[in-house]
Amino acid sequence: MRLRPDELAELEQVMQTLDLHSLSDALREGLRLLSREATEVAAAQEIRDFYQEGRAPTPAGVLPVTADELAATDEIEW
Repeated sequence: MRLRPDELAELEQVMQTLDLHSLSDALREGLRLLSREATEVAAAQEIRDFYQEGRAPTPAGVLPVTADELAATDEIEW
């Protein structure tokens, strides 16, 4: 795999931050995270498929989100 200089610099910074000692360690961690994300995406799709056109119910005692709450969430910056 070939990385551009900016990608390589970012990878080196990530490896230092996460205390990963080798490229193999970084690749294993990347694959672990991709696998977890794929599992979450598949679970979300299963929920959408199950409820089809309807929305999944909220847990007991949880009120549905309001348009104002959604708008406020869109304004949040990380």
